Amino acid sequence: MRRALMLSGLLAGLLLLERSQAPVAADAHETHRPLVTEAERESLELAGLALTKAGERHEYRKSDGVWRCVTAFGAVANPRQITDLTVALLTHPAALRAPLSTEDSVTAFGFDTATRVEFLRSDPDAGSLIFDLGSSVTSPGGRSIFIRRAGLDGVWELDALPLRPLTRERSPGFPPLLDRRLTAGCTLDPARGITRAFIDFHASASLELRPRELDGELRWSLADGTKEHMVLPYRFAGWLSFLQRAPYAGFTNPQADADRGLEPPAARVTLFPPEKAPIELVLGREVDGEVYLQNRTNGMLLLLRPDTAGLIAPGVPALSDASIANPWEAWLR
Repeated sequence: MRRALMLSGLLAGLLLLERSQAPVAADAHETHRPLVTEAERESLELAGLALTKAGERHEYRKSDGVWRCVTAFGAVANPRQITDLTVALLTHPAALRAPLSTEDSVTAFGFDTATRVEFLRSDPDAGSLIFDLGSSVTSPGGRSIFIRRAGLDGVWELDALPLRPLTRERSPGFPPLLDRRLTAGCTLDPARGITRAFIDFHASASLELRPRELDGELRWSLADGTKEHMVLPYRFAGWLSFLQRAPYAGFTNPQADADRGLEPPAARVTLFPPEKAPIELVLGREVDGEVYLQNRTNGMLLLLRPDTAGLIAPGVPALSDASIANPWEAWLR
């Protein structure tokens, strides 16, 4: 019996390899096509999507132009990854690899540990579009992934690149498709810069960053209420690049009553991007070895990495003193 099971597994593996390497005729319309018809796409009104794996389900919906994971305290999602996923599953051609999705193919093609993707329609009575993502394989065109659609016979093969955020390993406790930046969902473009900024400290004087013309050049100055300091251009650029790119270590429920060092905070940073809503970042005091940041613009409460907490609300020397090292040097690369 054991030998029979081993032989069955070997044959299934050989069948999987053969089908993953089999060429697909360019004119094979029925065996090389999108899994969603054009007529379906034209009538499709999506309200969001859901991802399920190993019993864990996360739902994503768009609110005020921002994609959020509504099952994870409204954490901001990565809009590009959601777009790539949607376009791939709804429009990209897939190659038929097995005509029927039988019980034997569940394990052979990796569907026993599948990630399920549900596209949620605006009309709940219309039902969801459901796809299961199986194993990834190497194909002549690169990496691809086995896929099946609920209600459609067969196992199909699709380019895996747009689906990589769902198939790669991720940090425990993080749903897939998140935008893991401090300013996720905010408009902060270092190329366009900001029009001004305020850094308000709880225990010391507040600072105002503002542009001014000096010798025919646009320079930035830093005022503390009594004196004006000229900002070093590469320090200013590094600070903005850091705020736009730096990742957070974790996030938590912004409505929880736990002490996160925010009342009072250590500092508050307010950035004014051109023609966009201000970005308000509230930096907490250290509590039990942890520092949190409340992004009041996107609504998230973020746990900071130890090496980033001191870079968010800089003082005068960090931005203006050329004799000390640039704390944002790494973020200029």
